[in-house]
Amino acid sequence: MYENDNLSGRHKFWNFLATIIYIILFILTGYIFKRKEINIEEIRLWEMFLLALATYRLTRILVFDKIFKFFRDFIRSKSKLYLFYVVREIITCPWCAGVWTAMLIVVVYFLVPYGKLLIYLLAISGVASFFVIFVNYFGLSTEEKQHKVRELREDSDYSKPE
Repeated sequence: MYENDNLSGRHKFWNFLATIIYIILFILTGYIFKRKEINIEEIRLWEMFLLALATYRLTRILVFDKIFKFFRDFIRSKSKLYLFYVVREIITCPWCAGVWTAMLIVVVYFLVPYGKLLIYLLAISGVASFFVIFVNYFGLSTEEKQHKVRELREDSDYSKPE
């Protein structure tokens, strides 16, 4: 039991360190924004929507999609090393990954030349993924309703006297 407590303590330390790194990156981003005279409070609602969609899409790519499965598998195989353990914790939790990707998306949008292109592409693919989800849901619910109608017909065919 002592070993598990020690392991848990190490995990807590590395999680704490990741939080400190995030805070440092946050402060550094704010400092760079101030130096470049970027006022995030002037962001328009449309830009906020684009950034949110891009964050959603990048988070989904990192946490769930096949394109990054090799990366998640690599990190999982190395998770006995504490640095990789923290990265694994981040990339397997959509809420955790979302916070990190949001910062990355904002930095790319405001500071990277042609970064807006990446944000637009991620936002467009985010909207497209919502269409896919909607069409799949609509298709499945329609199939379910058709299946119930067939069952009712079959049940009524069996109940008719011959």
